[in-house]
Amino acid sequence: MSLIRAGWRAFVITIRMRVISTWSYLSWLVFPMLFTIVGLYVLSSGGASSSRLVYGVLGGGLIGYWSVAYLDAGNSIQDERWSGTLEQIFATPTPIWVILFGKVCAGLVFGLVSFLPNAALAYFGFHAVLPALDPWKFVISLGVLTLSFFCIALTLAPLFALWRWAFSMLNGFELGVYILCGFMFPIAALASWAQGVAGVLAPTWAVRALYASTVMQGPHDFTLWWLAAIGLSVVYLAGAYFLYGLVEREARVSGELALA
Repeated sequence: MSLIRAGWRAFVITIRMRVISTWSYLSWLVFPMLFTIVGLYVLSSGGASSSRLVYGVLGGGLIGYWSVAYLDAGNSIQDERWSGTLEQIFATPTPIWVILFGKVCAGLVFGLVSFLPNAALAYFGFHAVLPALDPWKFVISLGVLTLSFFCIALTLAPLFALWRWAFSMLNGFELGVYILCGFMFPIAALASWAQGVAGVLAPTWAVRALYASTVMQGPHDFTLWWLAAIGLSVVYLAGAYFLYGLVEREARVSGELALA
């Protein structure tokens, strides 16, 4: 019960901090809407089919969702380091992964909310809608995508605690996922080698299922895509277990994580 309370308090505090943070609104509201406007303008002016317009309707929301989920846990560690409280957190009886669990879940809430203004903008600004939505498959695919984002965020978070340069190095990973996972265009447009790299990223399969749930044509193997995304997410969690153990050892041996 104590771990649940700790995770819940981390969740609540993160929600409160995001509500009063200007940067938070830029990351989950403003920037995704800009991507949506550009995407829909390009697709609408090119006379694209309704199946392609779907990428404009959902693409901005996916970008906002990923940005918040991916950076929330890592940035929270950086904030603790800059505040001089990182080592105090590691000194508490509560495991660091419990605190990050609450923080990541809070980020996912804001990421999900980012879909709403983008869908409204697509409808009222461009008269664009999802052509043939299968509600159940859409919800399941979005749930699998949420799981994959959660696992990636929880896995990468320890790197921010181990190395100061992790943020700069991994910042490019954010943009790479936009492209490789097909947030705003099909990955079939990528080179063969890039499609191979995309195949080892769990969100690729979940995003494919998400878009497939909005169109009728084409073969859709939802079960395979969901299982691929879930399986890769489990692999990420196995890596997270190793990384959190490494962080715990570094914290106890050197006591200098804030200076790493």
